[in-house]
Amino acid sequence: MKMKKSTVKAVLKPVVQNIQLPKSGAVTTIDVKMDVGFGNAIFLRGAGSGLTWDRGIPLVCVDGTTWRWSQTVSDPITFKILLNDKVWSAGNDLTITPGQKLEVAPSFA
Repeated sequence: MKMKKSTVKAVLKPVVQNIQLPKSGAVTTIDVKMDVGFGNAIFLRGAGSGLTWDRGIPLVCVDGTTWRWSQTVSDPITFKILLNDKVWSAGNDLTITPGQKLEVAPSFA
């Protein structure tokens, strides 16, 4: 039994998608100068660059009195420093712009 070969013609149609390329950014660093004592940690909450006001991101302990957050960002960030992600630092929210290095020494009420 012979089978007929059928020719399948594929027509490729271009697909148009709205793809947003990531914005280029600059390394932005926040250094918190504070001895928080053994077993404690510094956290960052805010808006922008993946931060949220609901849950903090832990900073890296660089030495006994320096905690650091560093990331490439493309937009300004508004943030607050927290002790153990529970106690908010006193004062207003802080803002940092892309490429800036900021050193803060927060106080806790």
